[in-house]
Amino acid sequence: MKRGRGVWPSLLVAWVLALGGLAEAIGPTLIPQVDEFIDAPRGLFGRTRAEIERVLGAPPYPGVVIRYSPSAALTSVAITTQTYHLPQGLGVGASRRDVERLLGEPQEMTEGRYLYLYSDGYPDTVEFYFRDGRVRRIEWNYWAESQ
Repeated sequence: MKRGRGVWPSLLVAWVLALGGLAEAIGPTLIPQVDEFIDAPRGLFGRTRAEIERVLGAPPYPGVVIRYSPSAALTSVAITTQTYHLPQGLGVGASRRDVERLLGEPQEMTEGRYLYLYSDGYPDTVEFYFRDGRVRRIEWNYWAESQ
């Protein structure tokens, strides 16, 4: 009889901890980390077509799509592979929970997509696309003069 009573407190503690983990909410947006993450592709690859081609060579780039404005300024980067090392270890394959822990609450979210804005607002953004709770694509969009 003593053995059975000793198990119940342990089971109760485990059950309460499990429920607490399910109820965890996303914390507030962590603006410095979001800004650092939005700036990452420009820091890694450059801000213009010439800078990017100096770093990466001539396209195509497996797992990466890069778009430019008519003036050759970087306007968009999309990554679908784990090849590139991004700030805080956040990249394709990361869990939804990792994104939430490192960047906080997104400004827009659906089941399959989180969108974060740069601290000075739109139009610089980063979007995470999820499948089965894991990042499958990250897309950055930047405002650029269309000169």
